[in-house]
Amino acid sequence: NACKWADSEVRLDILSQAQGFCLLVDDDGPGIPEAQRAEVFSRGARLDEQITGHGLGLGIVRDIVEAWGGQLQLQESPAGGLRVRIDLPERTAP
Repeated sequence: NACKWADSEVRLDILSQAQGFCLLVDDDGPGIPEAQRAEVFSRGARLDEQITGHGLGLGIVRDIVEAWGGQLQLQESPAGGLRVRIDLPERTAP
């Protein structure tokens, strides 16, 4: 999604935190207004019907992140577009 909506730049940062990891995906595209951010997690929901897609991506990503015990947040990016923040707990191999 970031590559699809970015004007010219997508940035990925992976940060180590005390209890796990934080992934930040930032783009410089149009972003998503705060009032509409919850909508994009619904399967089949698309905010722009002019652009091809199925409206599944962010909902699937959120389900995977939550299955791993993490959290996904949509925020305003310092680059001007959308920031997807994923916080994942540290896990050790069994």
